[in-house]
Amino acid sequence: MTKRASSNVNSFGARFGRLVRSYRDDLGLSVRDLAIDVWNDEGRKASISRLENGHVANPAARTVQGLAHALDIPQQEIDNLRAPLPSLSLQLEGLPNARRDQLEALASRFEIKHAFERTDAELRQLLDDKASEYRIYKRRLGELDGPMGELAEIKAAAREAAAQLDFEKYELLLRQVDESYSKMVVRAKEARARNALLRGRADDAYEGFLSAAETWRSLDPLRSIEARLAYHRSLFEHGLRFGGNGLERSADILRPALEADDYAAPRRARILQNLANALANISIRSEDPASMSLMDEATERYEEALSLVSISENGDLWAMIQQNLGAALSLRAKQCDDDVKRRAYLGRAIEAFRAALRLRPQESKPLEWAMTTQNVAVALLETANATRGKDRLVLLKQADKLLHDTLEARNRDKAPFDWALTQENLAIVAKSLAENDVPSEQSHYLALAARHITAALEVFEAEGDTFYQEKARKLASEIQLRVKAHSK
Repeated sequence: MTKRASSNVNSFGARFGRLVRSYRDDLGLSVRDLAIDVWNDEGRKASISRLENGHVANPAARTVQGLAHALDIPQQEIDNLRAPLPSLSLQLEGLPNARRDQLEALASRFEIKHAFERTDAELRQLLDDKASEYRIYKRRLGELDGPMGELAEIKAAAREAAAQLDFEKYELLLRQVDESYSKMVVRAKEARARNALLRGRADDAYEGFLSAAETWRSLDPLRSIEARLAYHRSLFEHGLRFGGNGLERSADILRPALEADDYAAPRRARILQNLANALANISIRSEDPASMSLMDEATERYEEALSLVSISENGDLWAMIQQNLGAALSLRAKQCDDDVKRRAYLGRAIEAFRAALRLRPQESKPLEWAMTTQNVAVALLETANATRGKDRLVLLKQADKLLHDTLEARNRDKAPFDWALTQENLAIVAKSLAENDVPSEQSHYLALAARHITAALEVFEAEGDTFYQEKARKLASEIQLRVKAHSK
């Protein structure tokens, strides 16, 4: 007789169910096939589904034995399921070597949706991101101890002042108690918001952060603005990593900060830049035609931010805004159907990137220089795609030279991912040159394209990033088809 499981994802039944699913998937068995193997009754497939989905806390011993025998699960693995789990921190540290069922168990604890449908690499990446959030969450939670100790000391001093009838000191200490209580409330609201983020609930986190920001505003308006910037960063990074409404809420938490006018221009520029970053990322993730207006607003915010800072006094911030403006304009160009408008946006993007390079010299800032130079090269490539005739070939060769230049600063051993991105872009340029240069050069450029994309794939496959793997494999297939067509 089995019992209905509670919501405990770490009960023996829930853990055994995930193990069964893992073994069944490895063997390529359907639930129906397994039900027939164990009970010679396909009608029992519902029992297996309930077990695999964590709805059976204590499966019968006969069921456990039958499934273990059918799937050839070692008894030692089953015994391990009955042992106490290591701490969550240790489980997260062991992600690289975790089994499929262990990955799914952790995904359930963090309420990651559609865990069963994700690959092992995708789950490990998501859980690694969750681990980063979890470490911040624990650190911030520990910060609550300081204010609590401080509050106890102030209250003790206030009691002593009251006993001595020192009314002035008593009033001062009571004011400090009031402020300390308010700060503790803020920290508690922040902790609840970060707890919501760990569970993938960006809307709830936003409400918590918003309440914390309003509490800060009653204590210190400028501190409230800095808090909103910090809350924006948490929501923004969560949105980038896990999707959902994090990006939208990161923009919402910042907008009220623009209403204040009693702080320095560089701080307002930072707020405008961060808001623009959120708007640009929302735009590129949306298929709604209205998303173009978001990218337009993003570019306007970047340009407004630039008007508040100068290259001489705020150099690093100025260069960063120029870099981000160039990226937004490049993305806006991709949203255009008209080649003339596309080239106009790309021209503005190249101007912004080259402005940023004024403060990113190759000698002193090689990595920043390489990133921005590659952005110029990609913009030139996109301009070439919107250009006809001899000018197209000139732009492609300019892009090719700049990409080769960046390899001087991008080393495969020290920065493998960046190096692979450059190799991928070189493959795209070489493929385009093969399509546009004289016939006698086509074989040469196709061979170069194949060599570059092969090099990029080696890194992407080692890094385990499925998005970049799939994109590079698609390009490699396109190049291979061109090679075959040309050789006929």
